Amino acid sequence: MPNARVLVLCGNAERRESFVSELSKAGWQMVLSASSMSEAAKMMRDAANACVIVDAELEDIPGLKAVPILRNFCEQIKIVFTAPKNSRDLEAKVRGLDVFYYYISSADSEELVAAVKDAIGAPVRGRAGRLPKVLIVDDDPGIHETIRAVLAPAGYSMVSAYSEREGLDAARRETPDIILLDIMMETTTDGFEFCREARCDPQIKHTPILGISAIEKMIGGYYPSDFDPDLFPVDGYLSKPVTPEKLLAELKRLIPAEV
Repeated sequence: MPNARVLVLCGNAERRESFVSELSKAGWQMVLSASSMSEAAKMMRDAANACVIVDAELEDIPGLKAVPILRNFCEQIKIVFTAPKNSRDLEAKVRGLDVFYYYISSADSEELVAAVKDAIGAPVRGRAGRLPKVLIVDDDPGIHETIRAVLAPAGYSMVSAYSEREGLDAARRETPDIILLDIMMETTTDGFEFCREARCDPQIKHTPILGISAIEKMIGGYYPSDFDPDLFPVDGYLSKPVTPEKLLAELKRLIPAEV
């Protein structure tokens, strides 16, 4: 689902159409839908920074079995599980899957809209001709020059910050469409601290973050498998040096089409 923010996965046509309608009325311009896990699998490539609404009733498998499959496609997606009615047994199973939200579809639809907003942020108006804005947070001026040389011809505007604190201030002030974040700046943990604060700030917690670092050379490991996602909750990661092709591909994947 390149650049889509919301996927509705529900085997019941009436409920599926109702979910799509309510989310579209709330302002999401790209709401995809599928009736089965096999159909959804074809859409799930590049699903970072997305929310998937998974109903208990799918055409091919139970929704409970679909949740771990979806997470295999992308660990970072937010899953809102829905069911036409609740039971103690079902609720226990859903809670055990550690989904983002559990919604009973007989409840007020505003509850579903609020859950999706909490998961990925409220829908925002189109750019209306504005270039997508990239915030670069890195203490190396040479990295800024390199990234600018790649992104300016591709139609991006850029804001630079050279420290964790300067980057957080710029993120709040400039409302970028995406943040390119180094890990090791003044200290070896600045990138981690940046993420910790950013993900707790309602103003910027839903802004996509693309980590770009050479930390593997320092620790002798490989991201992402060696990092706890709770420690460094980014939406993507590239190792330095980064090729222009990989950088542009990640930006296309992570910046929502409707921002």
